[in-house]
Amino acid sequence: MDHFAPRVTLTTAWSYRGFEAVVLENEHLRLTVLPGHGAKIVELVSKRAGRDLLYHHPRHDVRAPVFGANADDWWTGGIDVVAPTGHPCLVGGERLPFLGEFWSQAWDSAIEEDGPDHAVVRLSCGGVITPLRIELRLELYAGESSVRAQYRLTNTGYEPVPFMWGIHPSLAVRPGARIQAPAAHCVLAEGHAELGLRSGAEFTWPDLRLPDGRTIDLSVARAPSPPSWELAFLTGLSGGWLAVTDPTTRTGFAMSFDPAILPVVWLWGVYGGWRGLYTVAIEPWTSYPARLDQAIAAGRHRTLAPGQALQTEIRFIAFVGLGSVSGIDADGQVHGL
Repeated sequence: MDHFAPRVTLTTAWSYRGFEAVVLENEHLRLTVLPGHGAKIVELVSKRAGRDLLYHHPRHDVRAPVFGANADDWWTGGIDVVAPTGHPCLVGGERLPFLGEFWSQAWDSAIEEDGPDHAVVRLSCGGVITPLRIELRLELYAGESSVRAQYRLTNTGYEPVPFMWGIHPSLAVRPGARIQAPAAHCVLAEGHAELGLRSGAEFTWPDLRLPDGRTIDLSVARAPSPPSWELAFLTGLSGGWLAVTDPTTRTGFAMSFDPAILPVVWLWGVYGGWRGLYTVAIEPWTSYPARLDQAIAAGRHRTLAPGQALQTEIRFIAFVGLGSVSGIDADGQVHGL
C-alpha cells in the first residue's frame, strides 16, 4: 500500500471530559462525536484552515446532562440534534423540554467501518416522551473535506406523532464573518431589547429594518459593541445550503441539505448580548416558529404515522480559499469567490 495515499481512520480509544469519544479523521478533517452526550459533535477541525470550526463555551465544557433541564444552562457549543421541538412547550398534554429529548440522552453507537478508505459510525436513540427514534450514520471518506451525516427519524409508536426537527451547529466566528444562505425572506422570532423589534416582524433577507430607520445586515457578524443578539427564520430557500466564512483567512464551515425536507434556516446571532457569549448558530429545520405547539397552529409541523420514517443526508463541510460562497452542490462541492 502507498503510505502517502489518502486514508481515513476511526477510533474509540479517546475520551473527552469523561465522555467516550468517537473520532473520525482523514487528511482534511477531524470530527469528534460524544455518544453519551446526545451524539453531540464536539469538534470539527479543518486541518487546512488549522482550526476547529465549532464554538466552545469560554467558561465551561460538557458535563453529564440532565433530561428535561433548561438546555441554555447546559449548552456548550458544537453540533446538536434537536427534536421534537425547539423551545419548550405543551403538546398533547405532554411538556416537551427545551431543545427536545435527544441532546440530553446517551445514544447507542456501533462502528461499521474503520478505514482505510472510509469510516462509519452509527448512533441511535429513542425518545423518552415521544415514540420517535433517531438514527445517525456519520461517514467520512479518504480525500474528502466533508462528513456525510445520514439521519433517519422513525415513529415506533401506535399513533401519529407531530414533530419538528433541526440540526443546531454553533460556530466559532469573529466580527465580519459572512453568514450566507439562499433565502428570500426572514421572520424575526426575538432579539435583544435594544433592537426595539416586535416578534414576527418580516423583512427581505438579509436586511433587518429597525424602528429608528437603521438597517442591520444579518449576513455579517457584528461587533459586540453594542451587545446584541437575535433569532430569525430564513425562508424562501432557492437551494439547500448554508455557509459561514471568515473572509480574512478565506476559510469556513458549510452544510448541504435537502430543502424539501429542511425548508427553513434558523439564524441565532449572539454578539455579546446574551450571557456574555459570541457565536453564530445557523441551523436547517423542518419547521418554524421555535415551539412545536406554535408550528402546529401555523400548519408548519411534520407528522409521522405509526411505523413511518423520514430520512435524509446532510453534509458538514470544511472549505478553504473562498471569501464568499455562491452555492454548494449536494455532493459538498463549495463554489464562490
